[in-house]
This record gives sequence, C-alpha cells and structure tokens, in this order.
Amino acid sequence: MRSFALALLALACSSPPTARRYPVPRPEEEQRSGSNEAAPRLGEVVLVTDRSALAEVASAGGTFAGMIGGAHHAAAHNQTLAKNTRYRSIVAVLEQDLQAIARADPRAGVGIRGNDHRLFDARWLRSPHARFELIGVASRLDRIPLSDKQCGEARLVYRLAYTREISGESVSSRLPMTAVLALAEDPPDANGSCADSATKWRAPLGVARAGLGRWLISEAGPLAPGALVATRVSRVEINMQSVRWPSAVRPDLGGHAEYVMRVFSATADSFAVAPLMNTPDVGKLRKKSQLRAKLLDWLRNPENAKRVDDATIQVPDNFLATQAVSVTPRGLARRANRPYRQLFSAADFSGMSFDGYAVARSPEAYLRRLDDLTCNGCHQARTIAGFHLLGEEGGSQAAGNGLAVWFSPHLFDEARRRATISHGVASGADVDFARPFAERAVLGAGRYGDHCGLGDPGFANWTCRPGLACNRYDASNDDAVVGVCLPENTEVGDPCEVGGLQPNANPHRDRVRAVAERDCPPSAVCNDNRVGFPGGMCTESCASLSPEGTCGVIAQLRPFNDCLARKTPFPKCLAEHVSPAGMRACGATSPCRDDYICALTPDGAGACIPPYFLFQLRVDGHP
Repeated sequence: MRSFALALLALACSSPPTARRYPVPRPEEEQRSGSNEAAPRLGEVVLVTDRSALAEVASAGGTFAGMIGGAHHAAAHNQTLAKNTRYRSIVAVLEQDLQAIARADPRAGVGIRGNDHRLFDARWLRSPHARFELIGVASRLDRIPLSDKQCGEARLVYRLAYTREISGESVSSRLPMTAVLALAEDPPDANGSCADSATKWRAPLGVARAGLGRWLISEAGPLAPGALVATRVSRVEINMQSVRWPSAVRPDLGGHAEYVMRVFSATADSFAVAPLMNTPDVGKLRKKSQLRAKLLDWLRNPENAKRVDDATIQVPDNFLATQAVSVTPRGLARRANRPYRQLFSAADFSGMSFDGYAVARSPEAYLRRLDDLTCNGCHQARTIAGFHLLGEEGGSQAAGNGLAVWFSPHLFDEARRRATISHGVASGADVDFARPFAERAVLGAGRYGDHCGLGDPGFANWTCRPGLACNRYDASNDDAVVGVCLPENTEVGDPCEVGGLQPNANPHRDRVRAVAERDCPPSAVCNDNRVGFPGGMCTESCASLSPEGTCGVIAQLRPFNDCLARKTPFPKCLAEHVSPAGMRACGATSPCRDDYICALTPDGAGACIPPYFLFQLRVDGHP
C-alpha cells in the first residue's frame, strides 16, 4: 500500500464529496493562470504518516521526549523522560485515573492470569523499555475558527511502543495509547489572512517518503528549523485504553474496552488538566439542575445552534468535563459515548428551526450532532477501536500483529475536506469551515459499513449504494435513527448475530438481550460474539473464497490465551495458535464495518478482523 501522505498531496486537485462545496480554484487551473509557467505544481499536505518521512522529522527534534522535555531528552525512553517535571505532571494524572479504576473494580488487574478485567500497566509510562513513537504530522488549518487568534494548529501524533527481551527473544509492539501535541501556528497577518501559514503546507507534488520529511523540516516547510521546540507545544491530548474485558466476560457484546481521554494545557514548567472541548460534565450537570438548564438554553440559542451545525461551536468551560471515557464496541449505540444524550432528549430541541442547516436538520440530528462534537462521541464514530490514527507499520511487526490500514474511515474521508480548506486559505478564497458528521463525512449513497438513516428526516441523505440496505443492526429502541449499510444478501464478513443494544449511562450495564441470528452464505459459518466477534462475523474456508473474501488468520482462543498466560512471547503464541480463515477483504477505500479493523494477512493483503485480536490494540498479554 502506498503511503497515505502521498495520496493526500493531490487531494485538492479534485472536488471533494463533502457535505458542502468550497469555492476553491483547482491547483492546475491556478497554475495555468499564473505568470510563471515553470512554477512547480503543489499539493496540500494535511497528514504525513510515512515512516521514513517521520524519521526525518524526529531526527530534527520532533521526538516526543524532545518536544516535552527539551533537547537533552530527545532520544530518551520513558524512564529517563520521567525525570522531567513536565512529563511527570501528565503521568501522575494518568496513574491516578488507573488507580481509580482499580479501586472501583476488584476484578481489574494487570495481566491475563487471574484478572477478568485487564488493566493498562502504568509501568509502561516510566519504563526503560518503552517510548513514544512519532506516527503522524498533521496540518489543522481547518481549526482556524476554533483557534484563539492563530492560524489553526500543527499536530504531532505519537504512539506508545516498547521493545523487550523475553527468554532470549526480542519482542516489540505498539500499545493502545496515543499522545497528540498541538503546536500553535502563527497569528493572521495585518489583513486577517492565514495564507502565509497555509502556503507553508504546500509541497511539490513529486516529493515523497524521506524527501517529504526533509521538505517538512526545510526552510520552506512548516517545520522549519526553530519550529520543533518544546515552548511551541500548547496542549497535549491523551487517548489511552485503560481496561479491556475479554469476550468470555462480556459474551453478548463480543468484549468490552474503555479509553480514558485527557487534555493538558501547557504552563511555565508543567502541564495542567484542561477541559475537553465541547464535552459536558454529565455528573456535575445532573447534580446541578440549574446549570443543566442554562446549558440547554445556551444550546437552543439560534446563533449557537448554527455553530453547532457548522461544528465551529465552543461550549463554555463551566459546562465541560476534564476527563471522558469512551467505550467499544457498538460505537454511538453505547450511551457512554453520547454525553449529551445522557443529559437531554430530542424533545428538548423540538420547536427549534433547522431551516438551512447542513447536518443538524431535525431534533434527533441536532442531538446526535452535539455528541459528534464531544471527544468520546467523535472517537467512537467510524474509528479503529477508538482511534483515528494508529501509525503506518514497519517491516518488523510480528505476523498477526500488523495493520493493513492504519487510519480510520472517518479520517480518510475527512482529509479531503482539510486539503480543500488548506488550498482555499492559501489561495485567499472564501472558505467554508463547516464539518460534516464524523460518522458520515461523505453524503449520498454509502459504502459497505457506512452509517445510514432509518427514517428520521435529519438523516434522509444518509443512503446506501445499490445492493446495500440500511440495516438497523444494534440501534436501541429509544434511539433507532441510524443504522449501517450492509448487503441485501449476506456475504463473508457480514454480521450474523445481532440485536438492539439496551444502553445504560453506566457502560458496564449495557446489554444485548434479544440476539437474532442472521444466516451466513452456504459456504460460510458464523463466528459469534462470545468468541470475540462483535455482532458475529461470517467466515469461510480459504480454499473456497468468495469475491469479497481474502485469507487471513484467527487466533485459537483458549490455547492462545493459555500460551500468553505462561508468559510466552506473543510472536511465538501467534505463530503456533492460529488458524486460516476466509474473511472480508479491505483497504483504504473499502473499509470494514464498525468494530473491525483492516489487519495485515500473511500475504500482505487486508482482512477485516476484531481489533483486539491484534496485540497492539489491547492492553493485556504484553510482557
């Protein structure tokens, strides 16, 4: 698969299928009308994930340790970094979060053996074997309306990883935790334009891989010398899988996992806990009815409501939480992922006028849009197990532990909008910053796995392509407005054991009780929820693959877990306790349905598989 970064360089050259069109000239038309016929053709760089390009950025000072702790920490592992007060201010809060989970749940503990609920091992945060790897560089000019007197942000995205020697064998893996560093961009010029900042993110179309990295850190690039300094970090955003329950513990859901989300703002010598943008403090607002009523009035205000529709709203801090927990599987069907839905109902927004709105076109759509703007709602909308970016794979990942696609379906579609905005800002065009729903960035006829409307007028344009039908799937009785596009005739990879979710504000009490079986094709069998396949999944023999299928591997559940419990290095367990199976083929433009990832197959293709079958996406089983 070619680098995602290379695909994005030319995205602004075509008209993006987003909710709104942007009046932006195409780059090739702009070049023809210019006076310099020999000027290089440029493309908008909005996300770089190529490993060789990122290595250039890291070598120029873009390591996590260098950006957090200063230049003398540039090559530090986490044990050395933990000597730095700025890093410790973050780690101390995360350790307290994990301790609170352990105190509240006697079944939670680190490791597989003896623990029904597997807790994140906080020792990784101070370990000499662990470090944060740079997995992405992003331009966020789309955040200009949300930035205080700045031209958006640049973002450096990191993922926790480790290398250890176990029984004489070197074992490496990434872990389900990301850290995003937000770097403040320059302020607008005297005319209020951010064109200069946007122009820095325009690269020659021919530049690639390590050359792209060298361009990023060159005098002409957005990370020019002097840009990668710790003092430029304005905010740190953490998304960490805190605990995972295996499917044996939650057989109706196919397992359960929780992700702690935190934001820290930079101070002189540390990082302080900060409010999560647009994410309400449900506990506080439930206790303080007057404050809840004020929030409702604020959200019903027509000016504020229009900004909700555009996704340019910023809810005041006094309503906001400083910690959020998102849960998987089942996305926005889980009430924990919908904080506004816990506080309000669609009836609270009846009587409002939604005329002219692009996405929030009914009370139900308005309420869902509010949850779409929260941290936990966004990170459970067409994601990879609660993440939007997990990093391009290298050549050394263990077989059975690699991603074929390392970015979410949402991010792939959203990047087109960001590229168009970037080009518009650089060109001085009139740019519309409105954002579609995270779970449905491209309107019209949806692909396999896309979300679709079940009849509410606010989702009338969430349709499915011919051959696909909008299936209710896991929508609850009190919230059956959005389903999923699935084949009219069941195919390999499709759900085969589904039922409406009975949601609860406490995600531990969510249940799928009335499970209905859905017939698989004659050549396939149903792998059900209780063995880790959310919604069930039709699989077939590798000897008789259907047109939608490819051959992957599935871990043999009990022998595999027993192998791990004996502290055997997981690459050996993966090699010895897996079986071949025909699963749905996938790729960047053909994503899996919710709660499945596109994993590398033995022959280098992509197959849809539950995320926690990959070690890098679960907290347990690591040395």
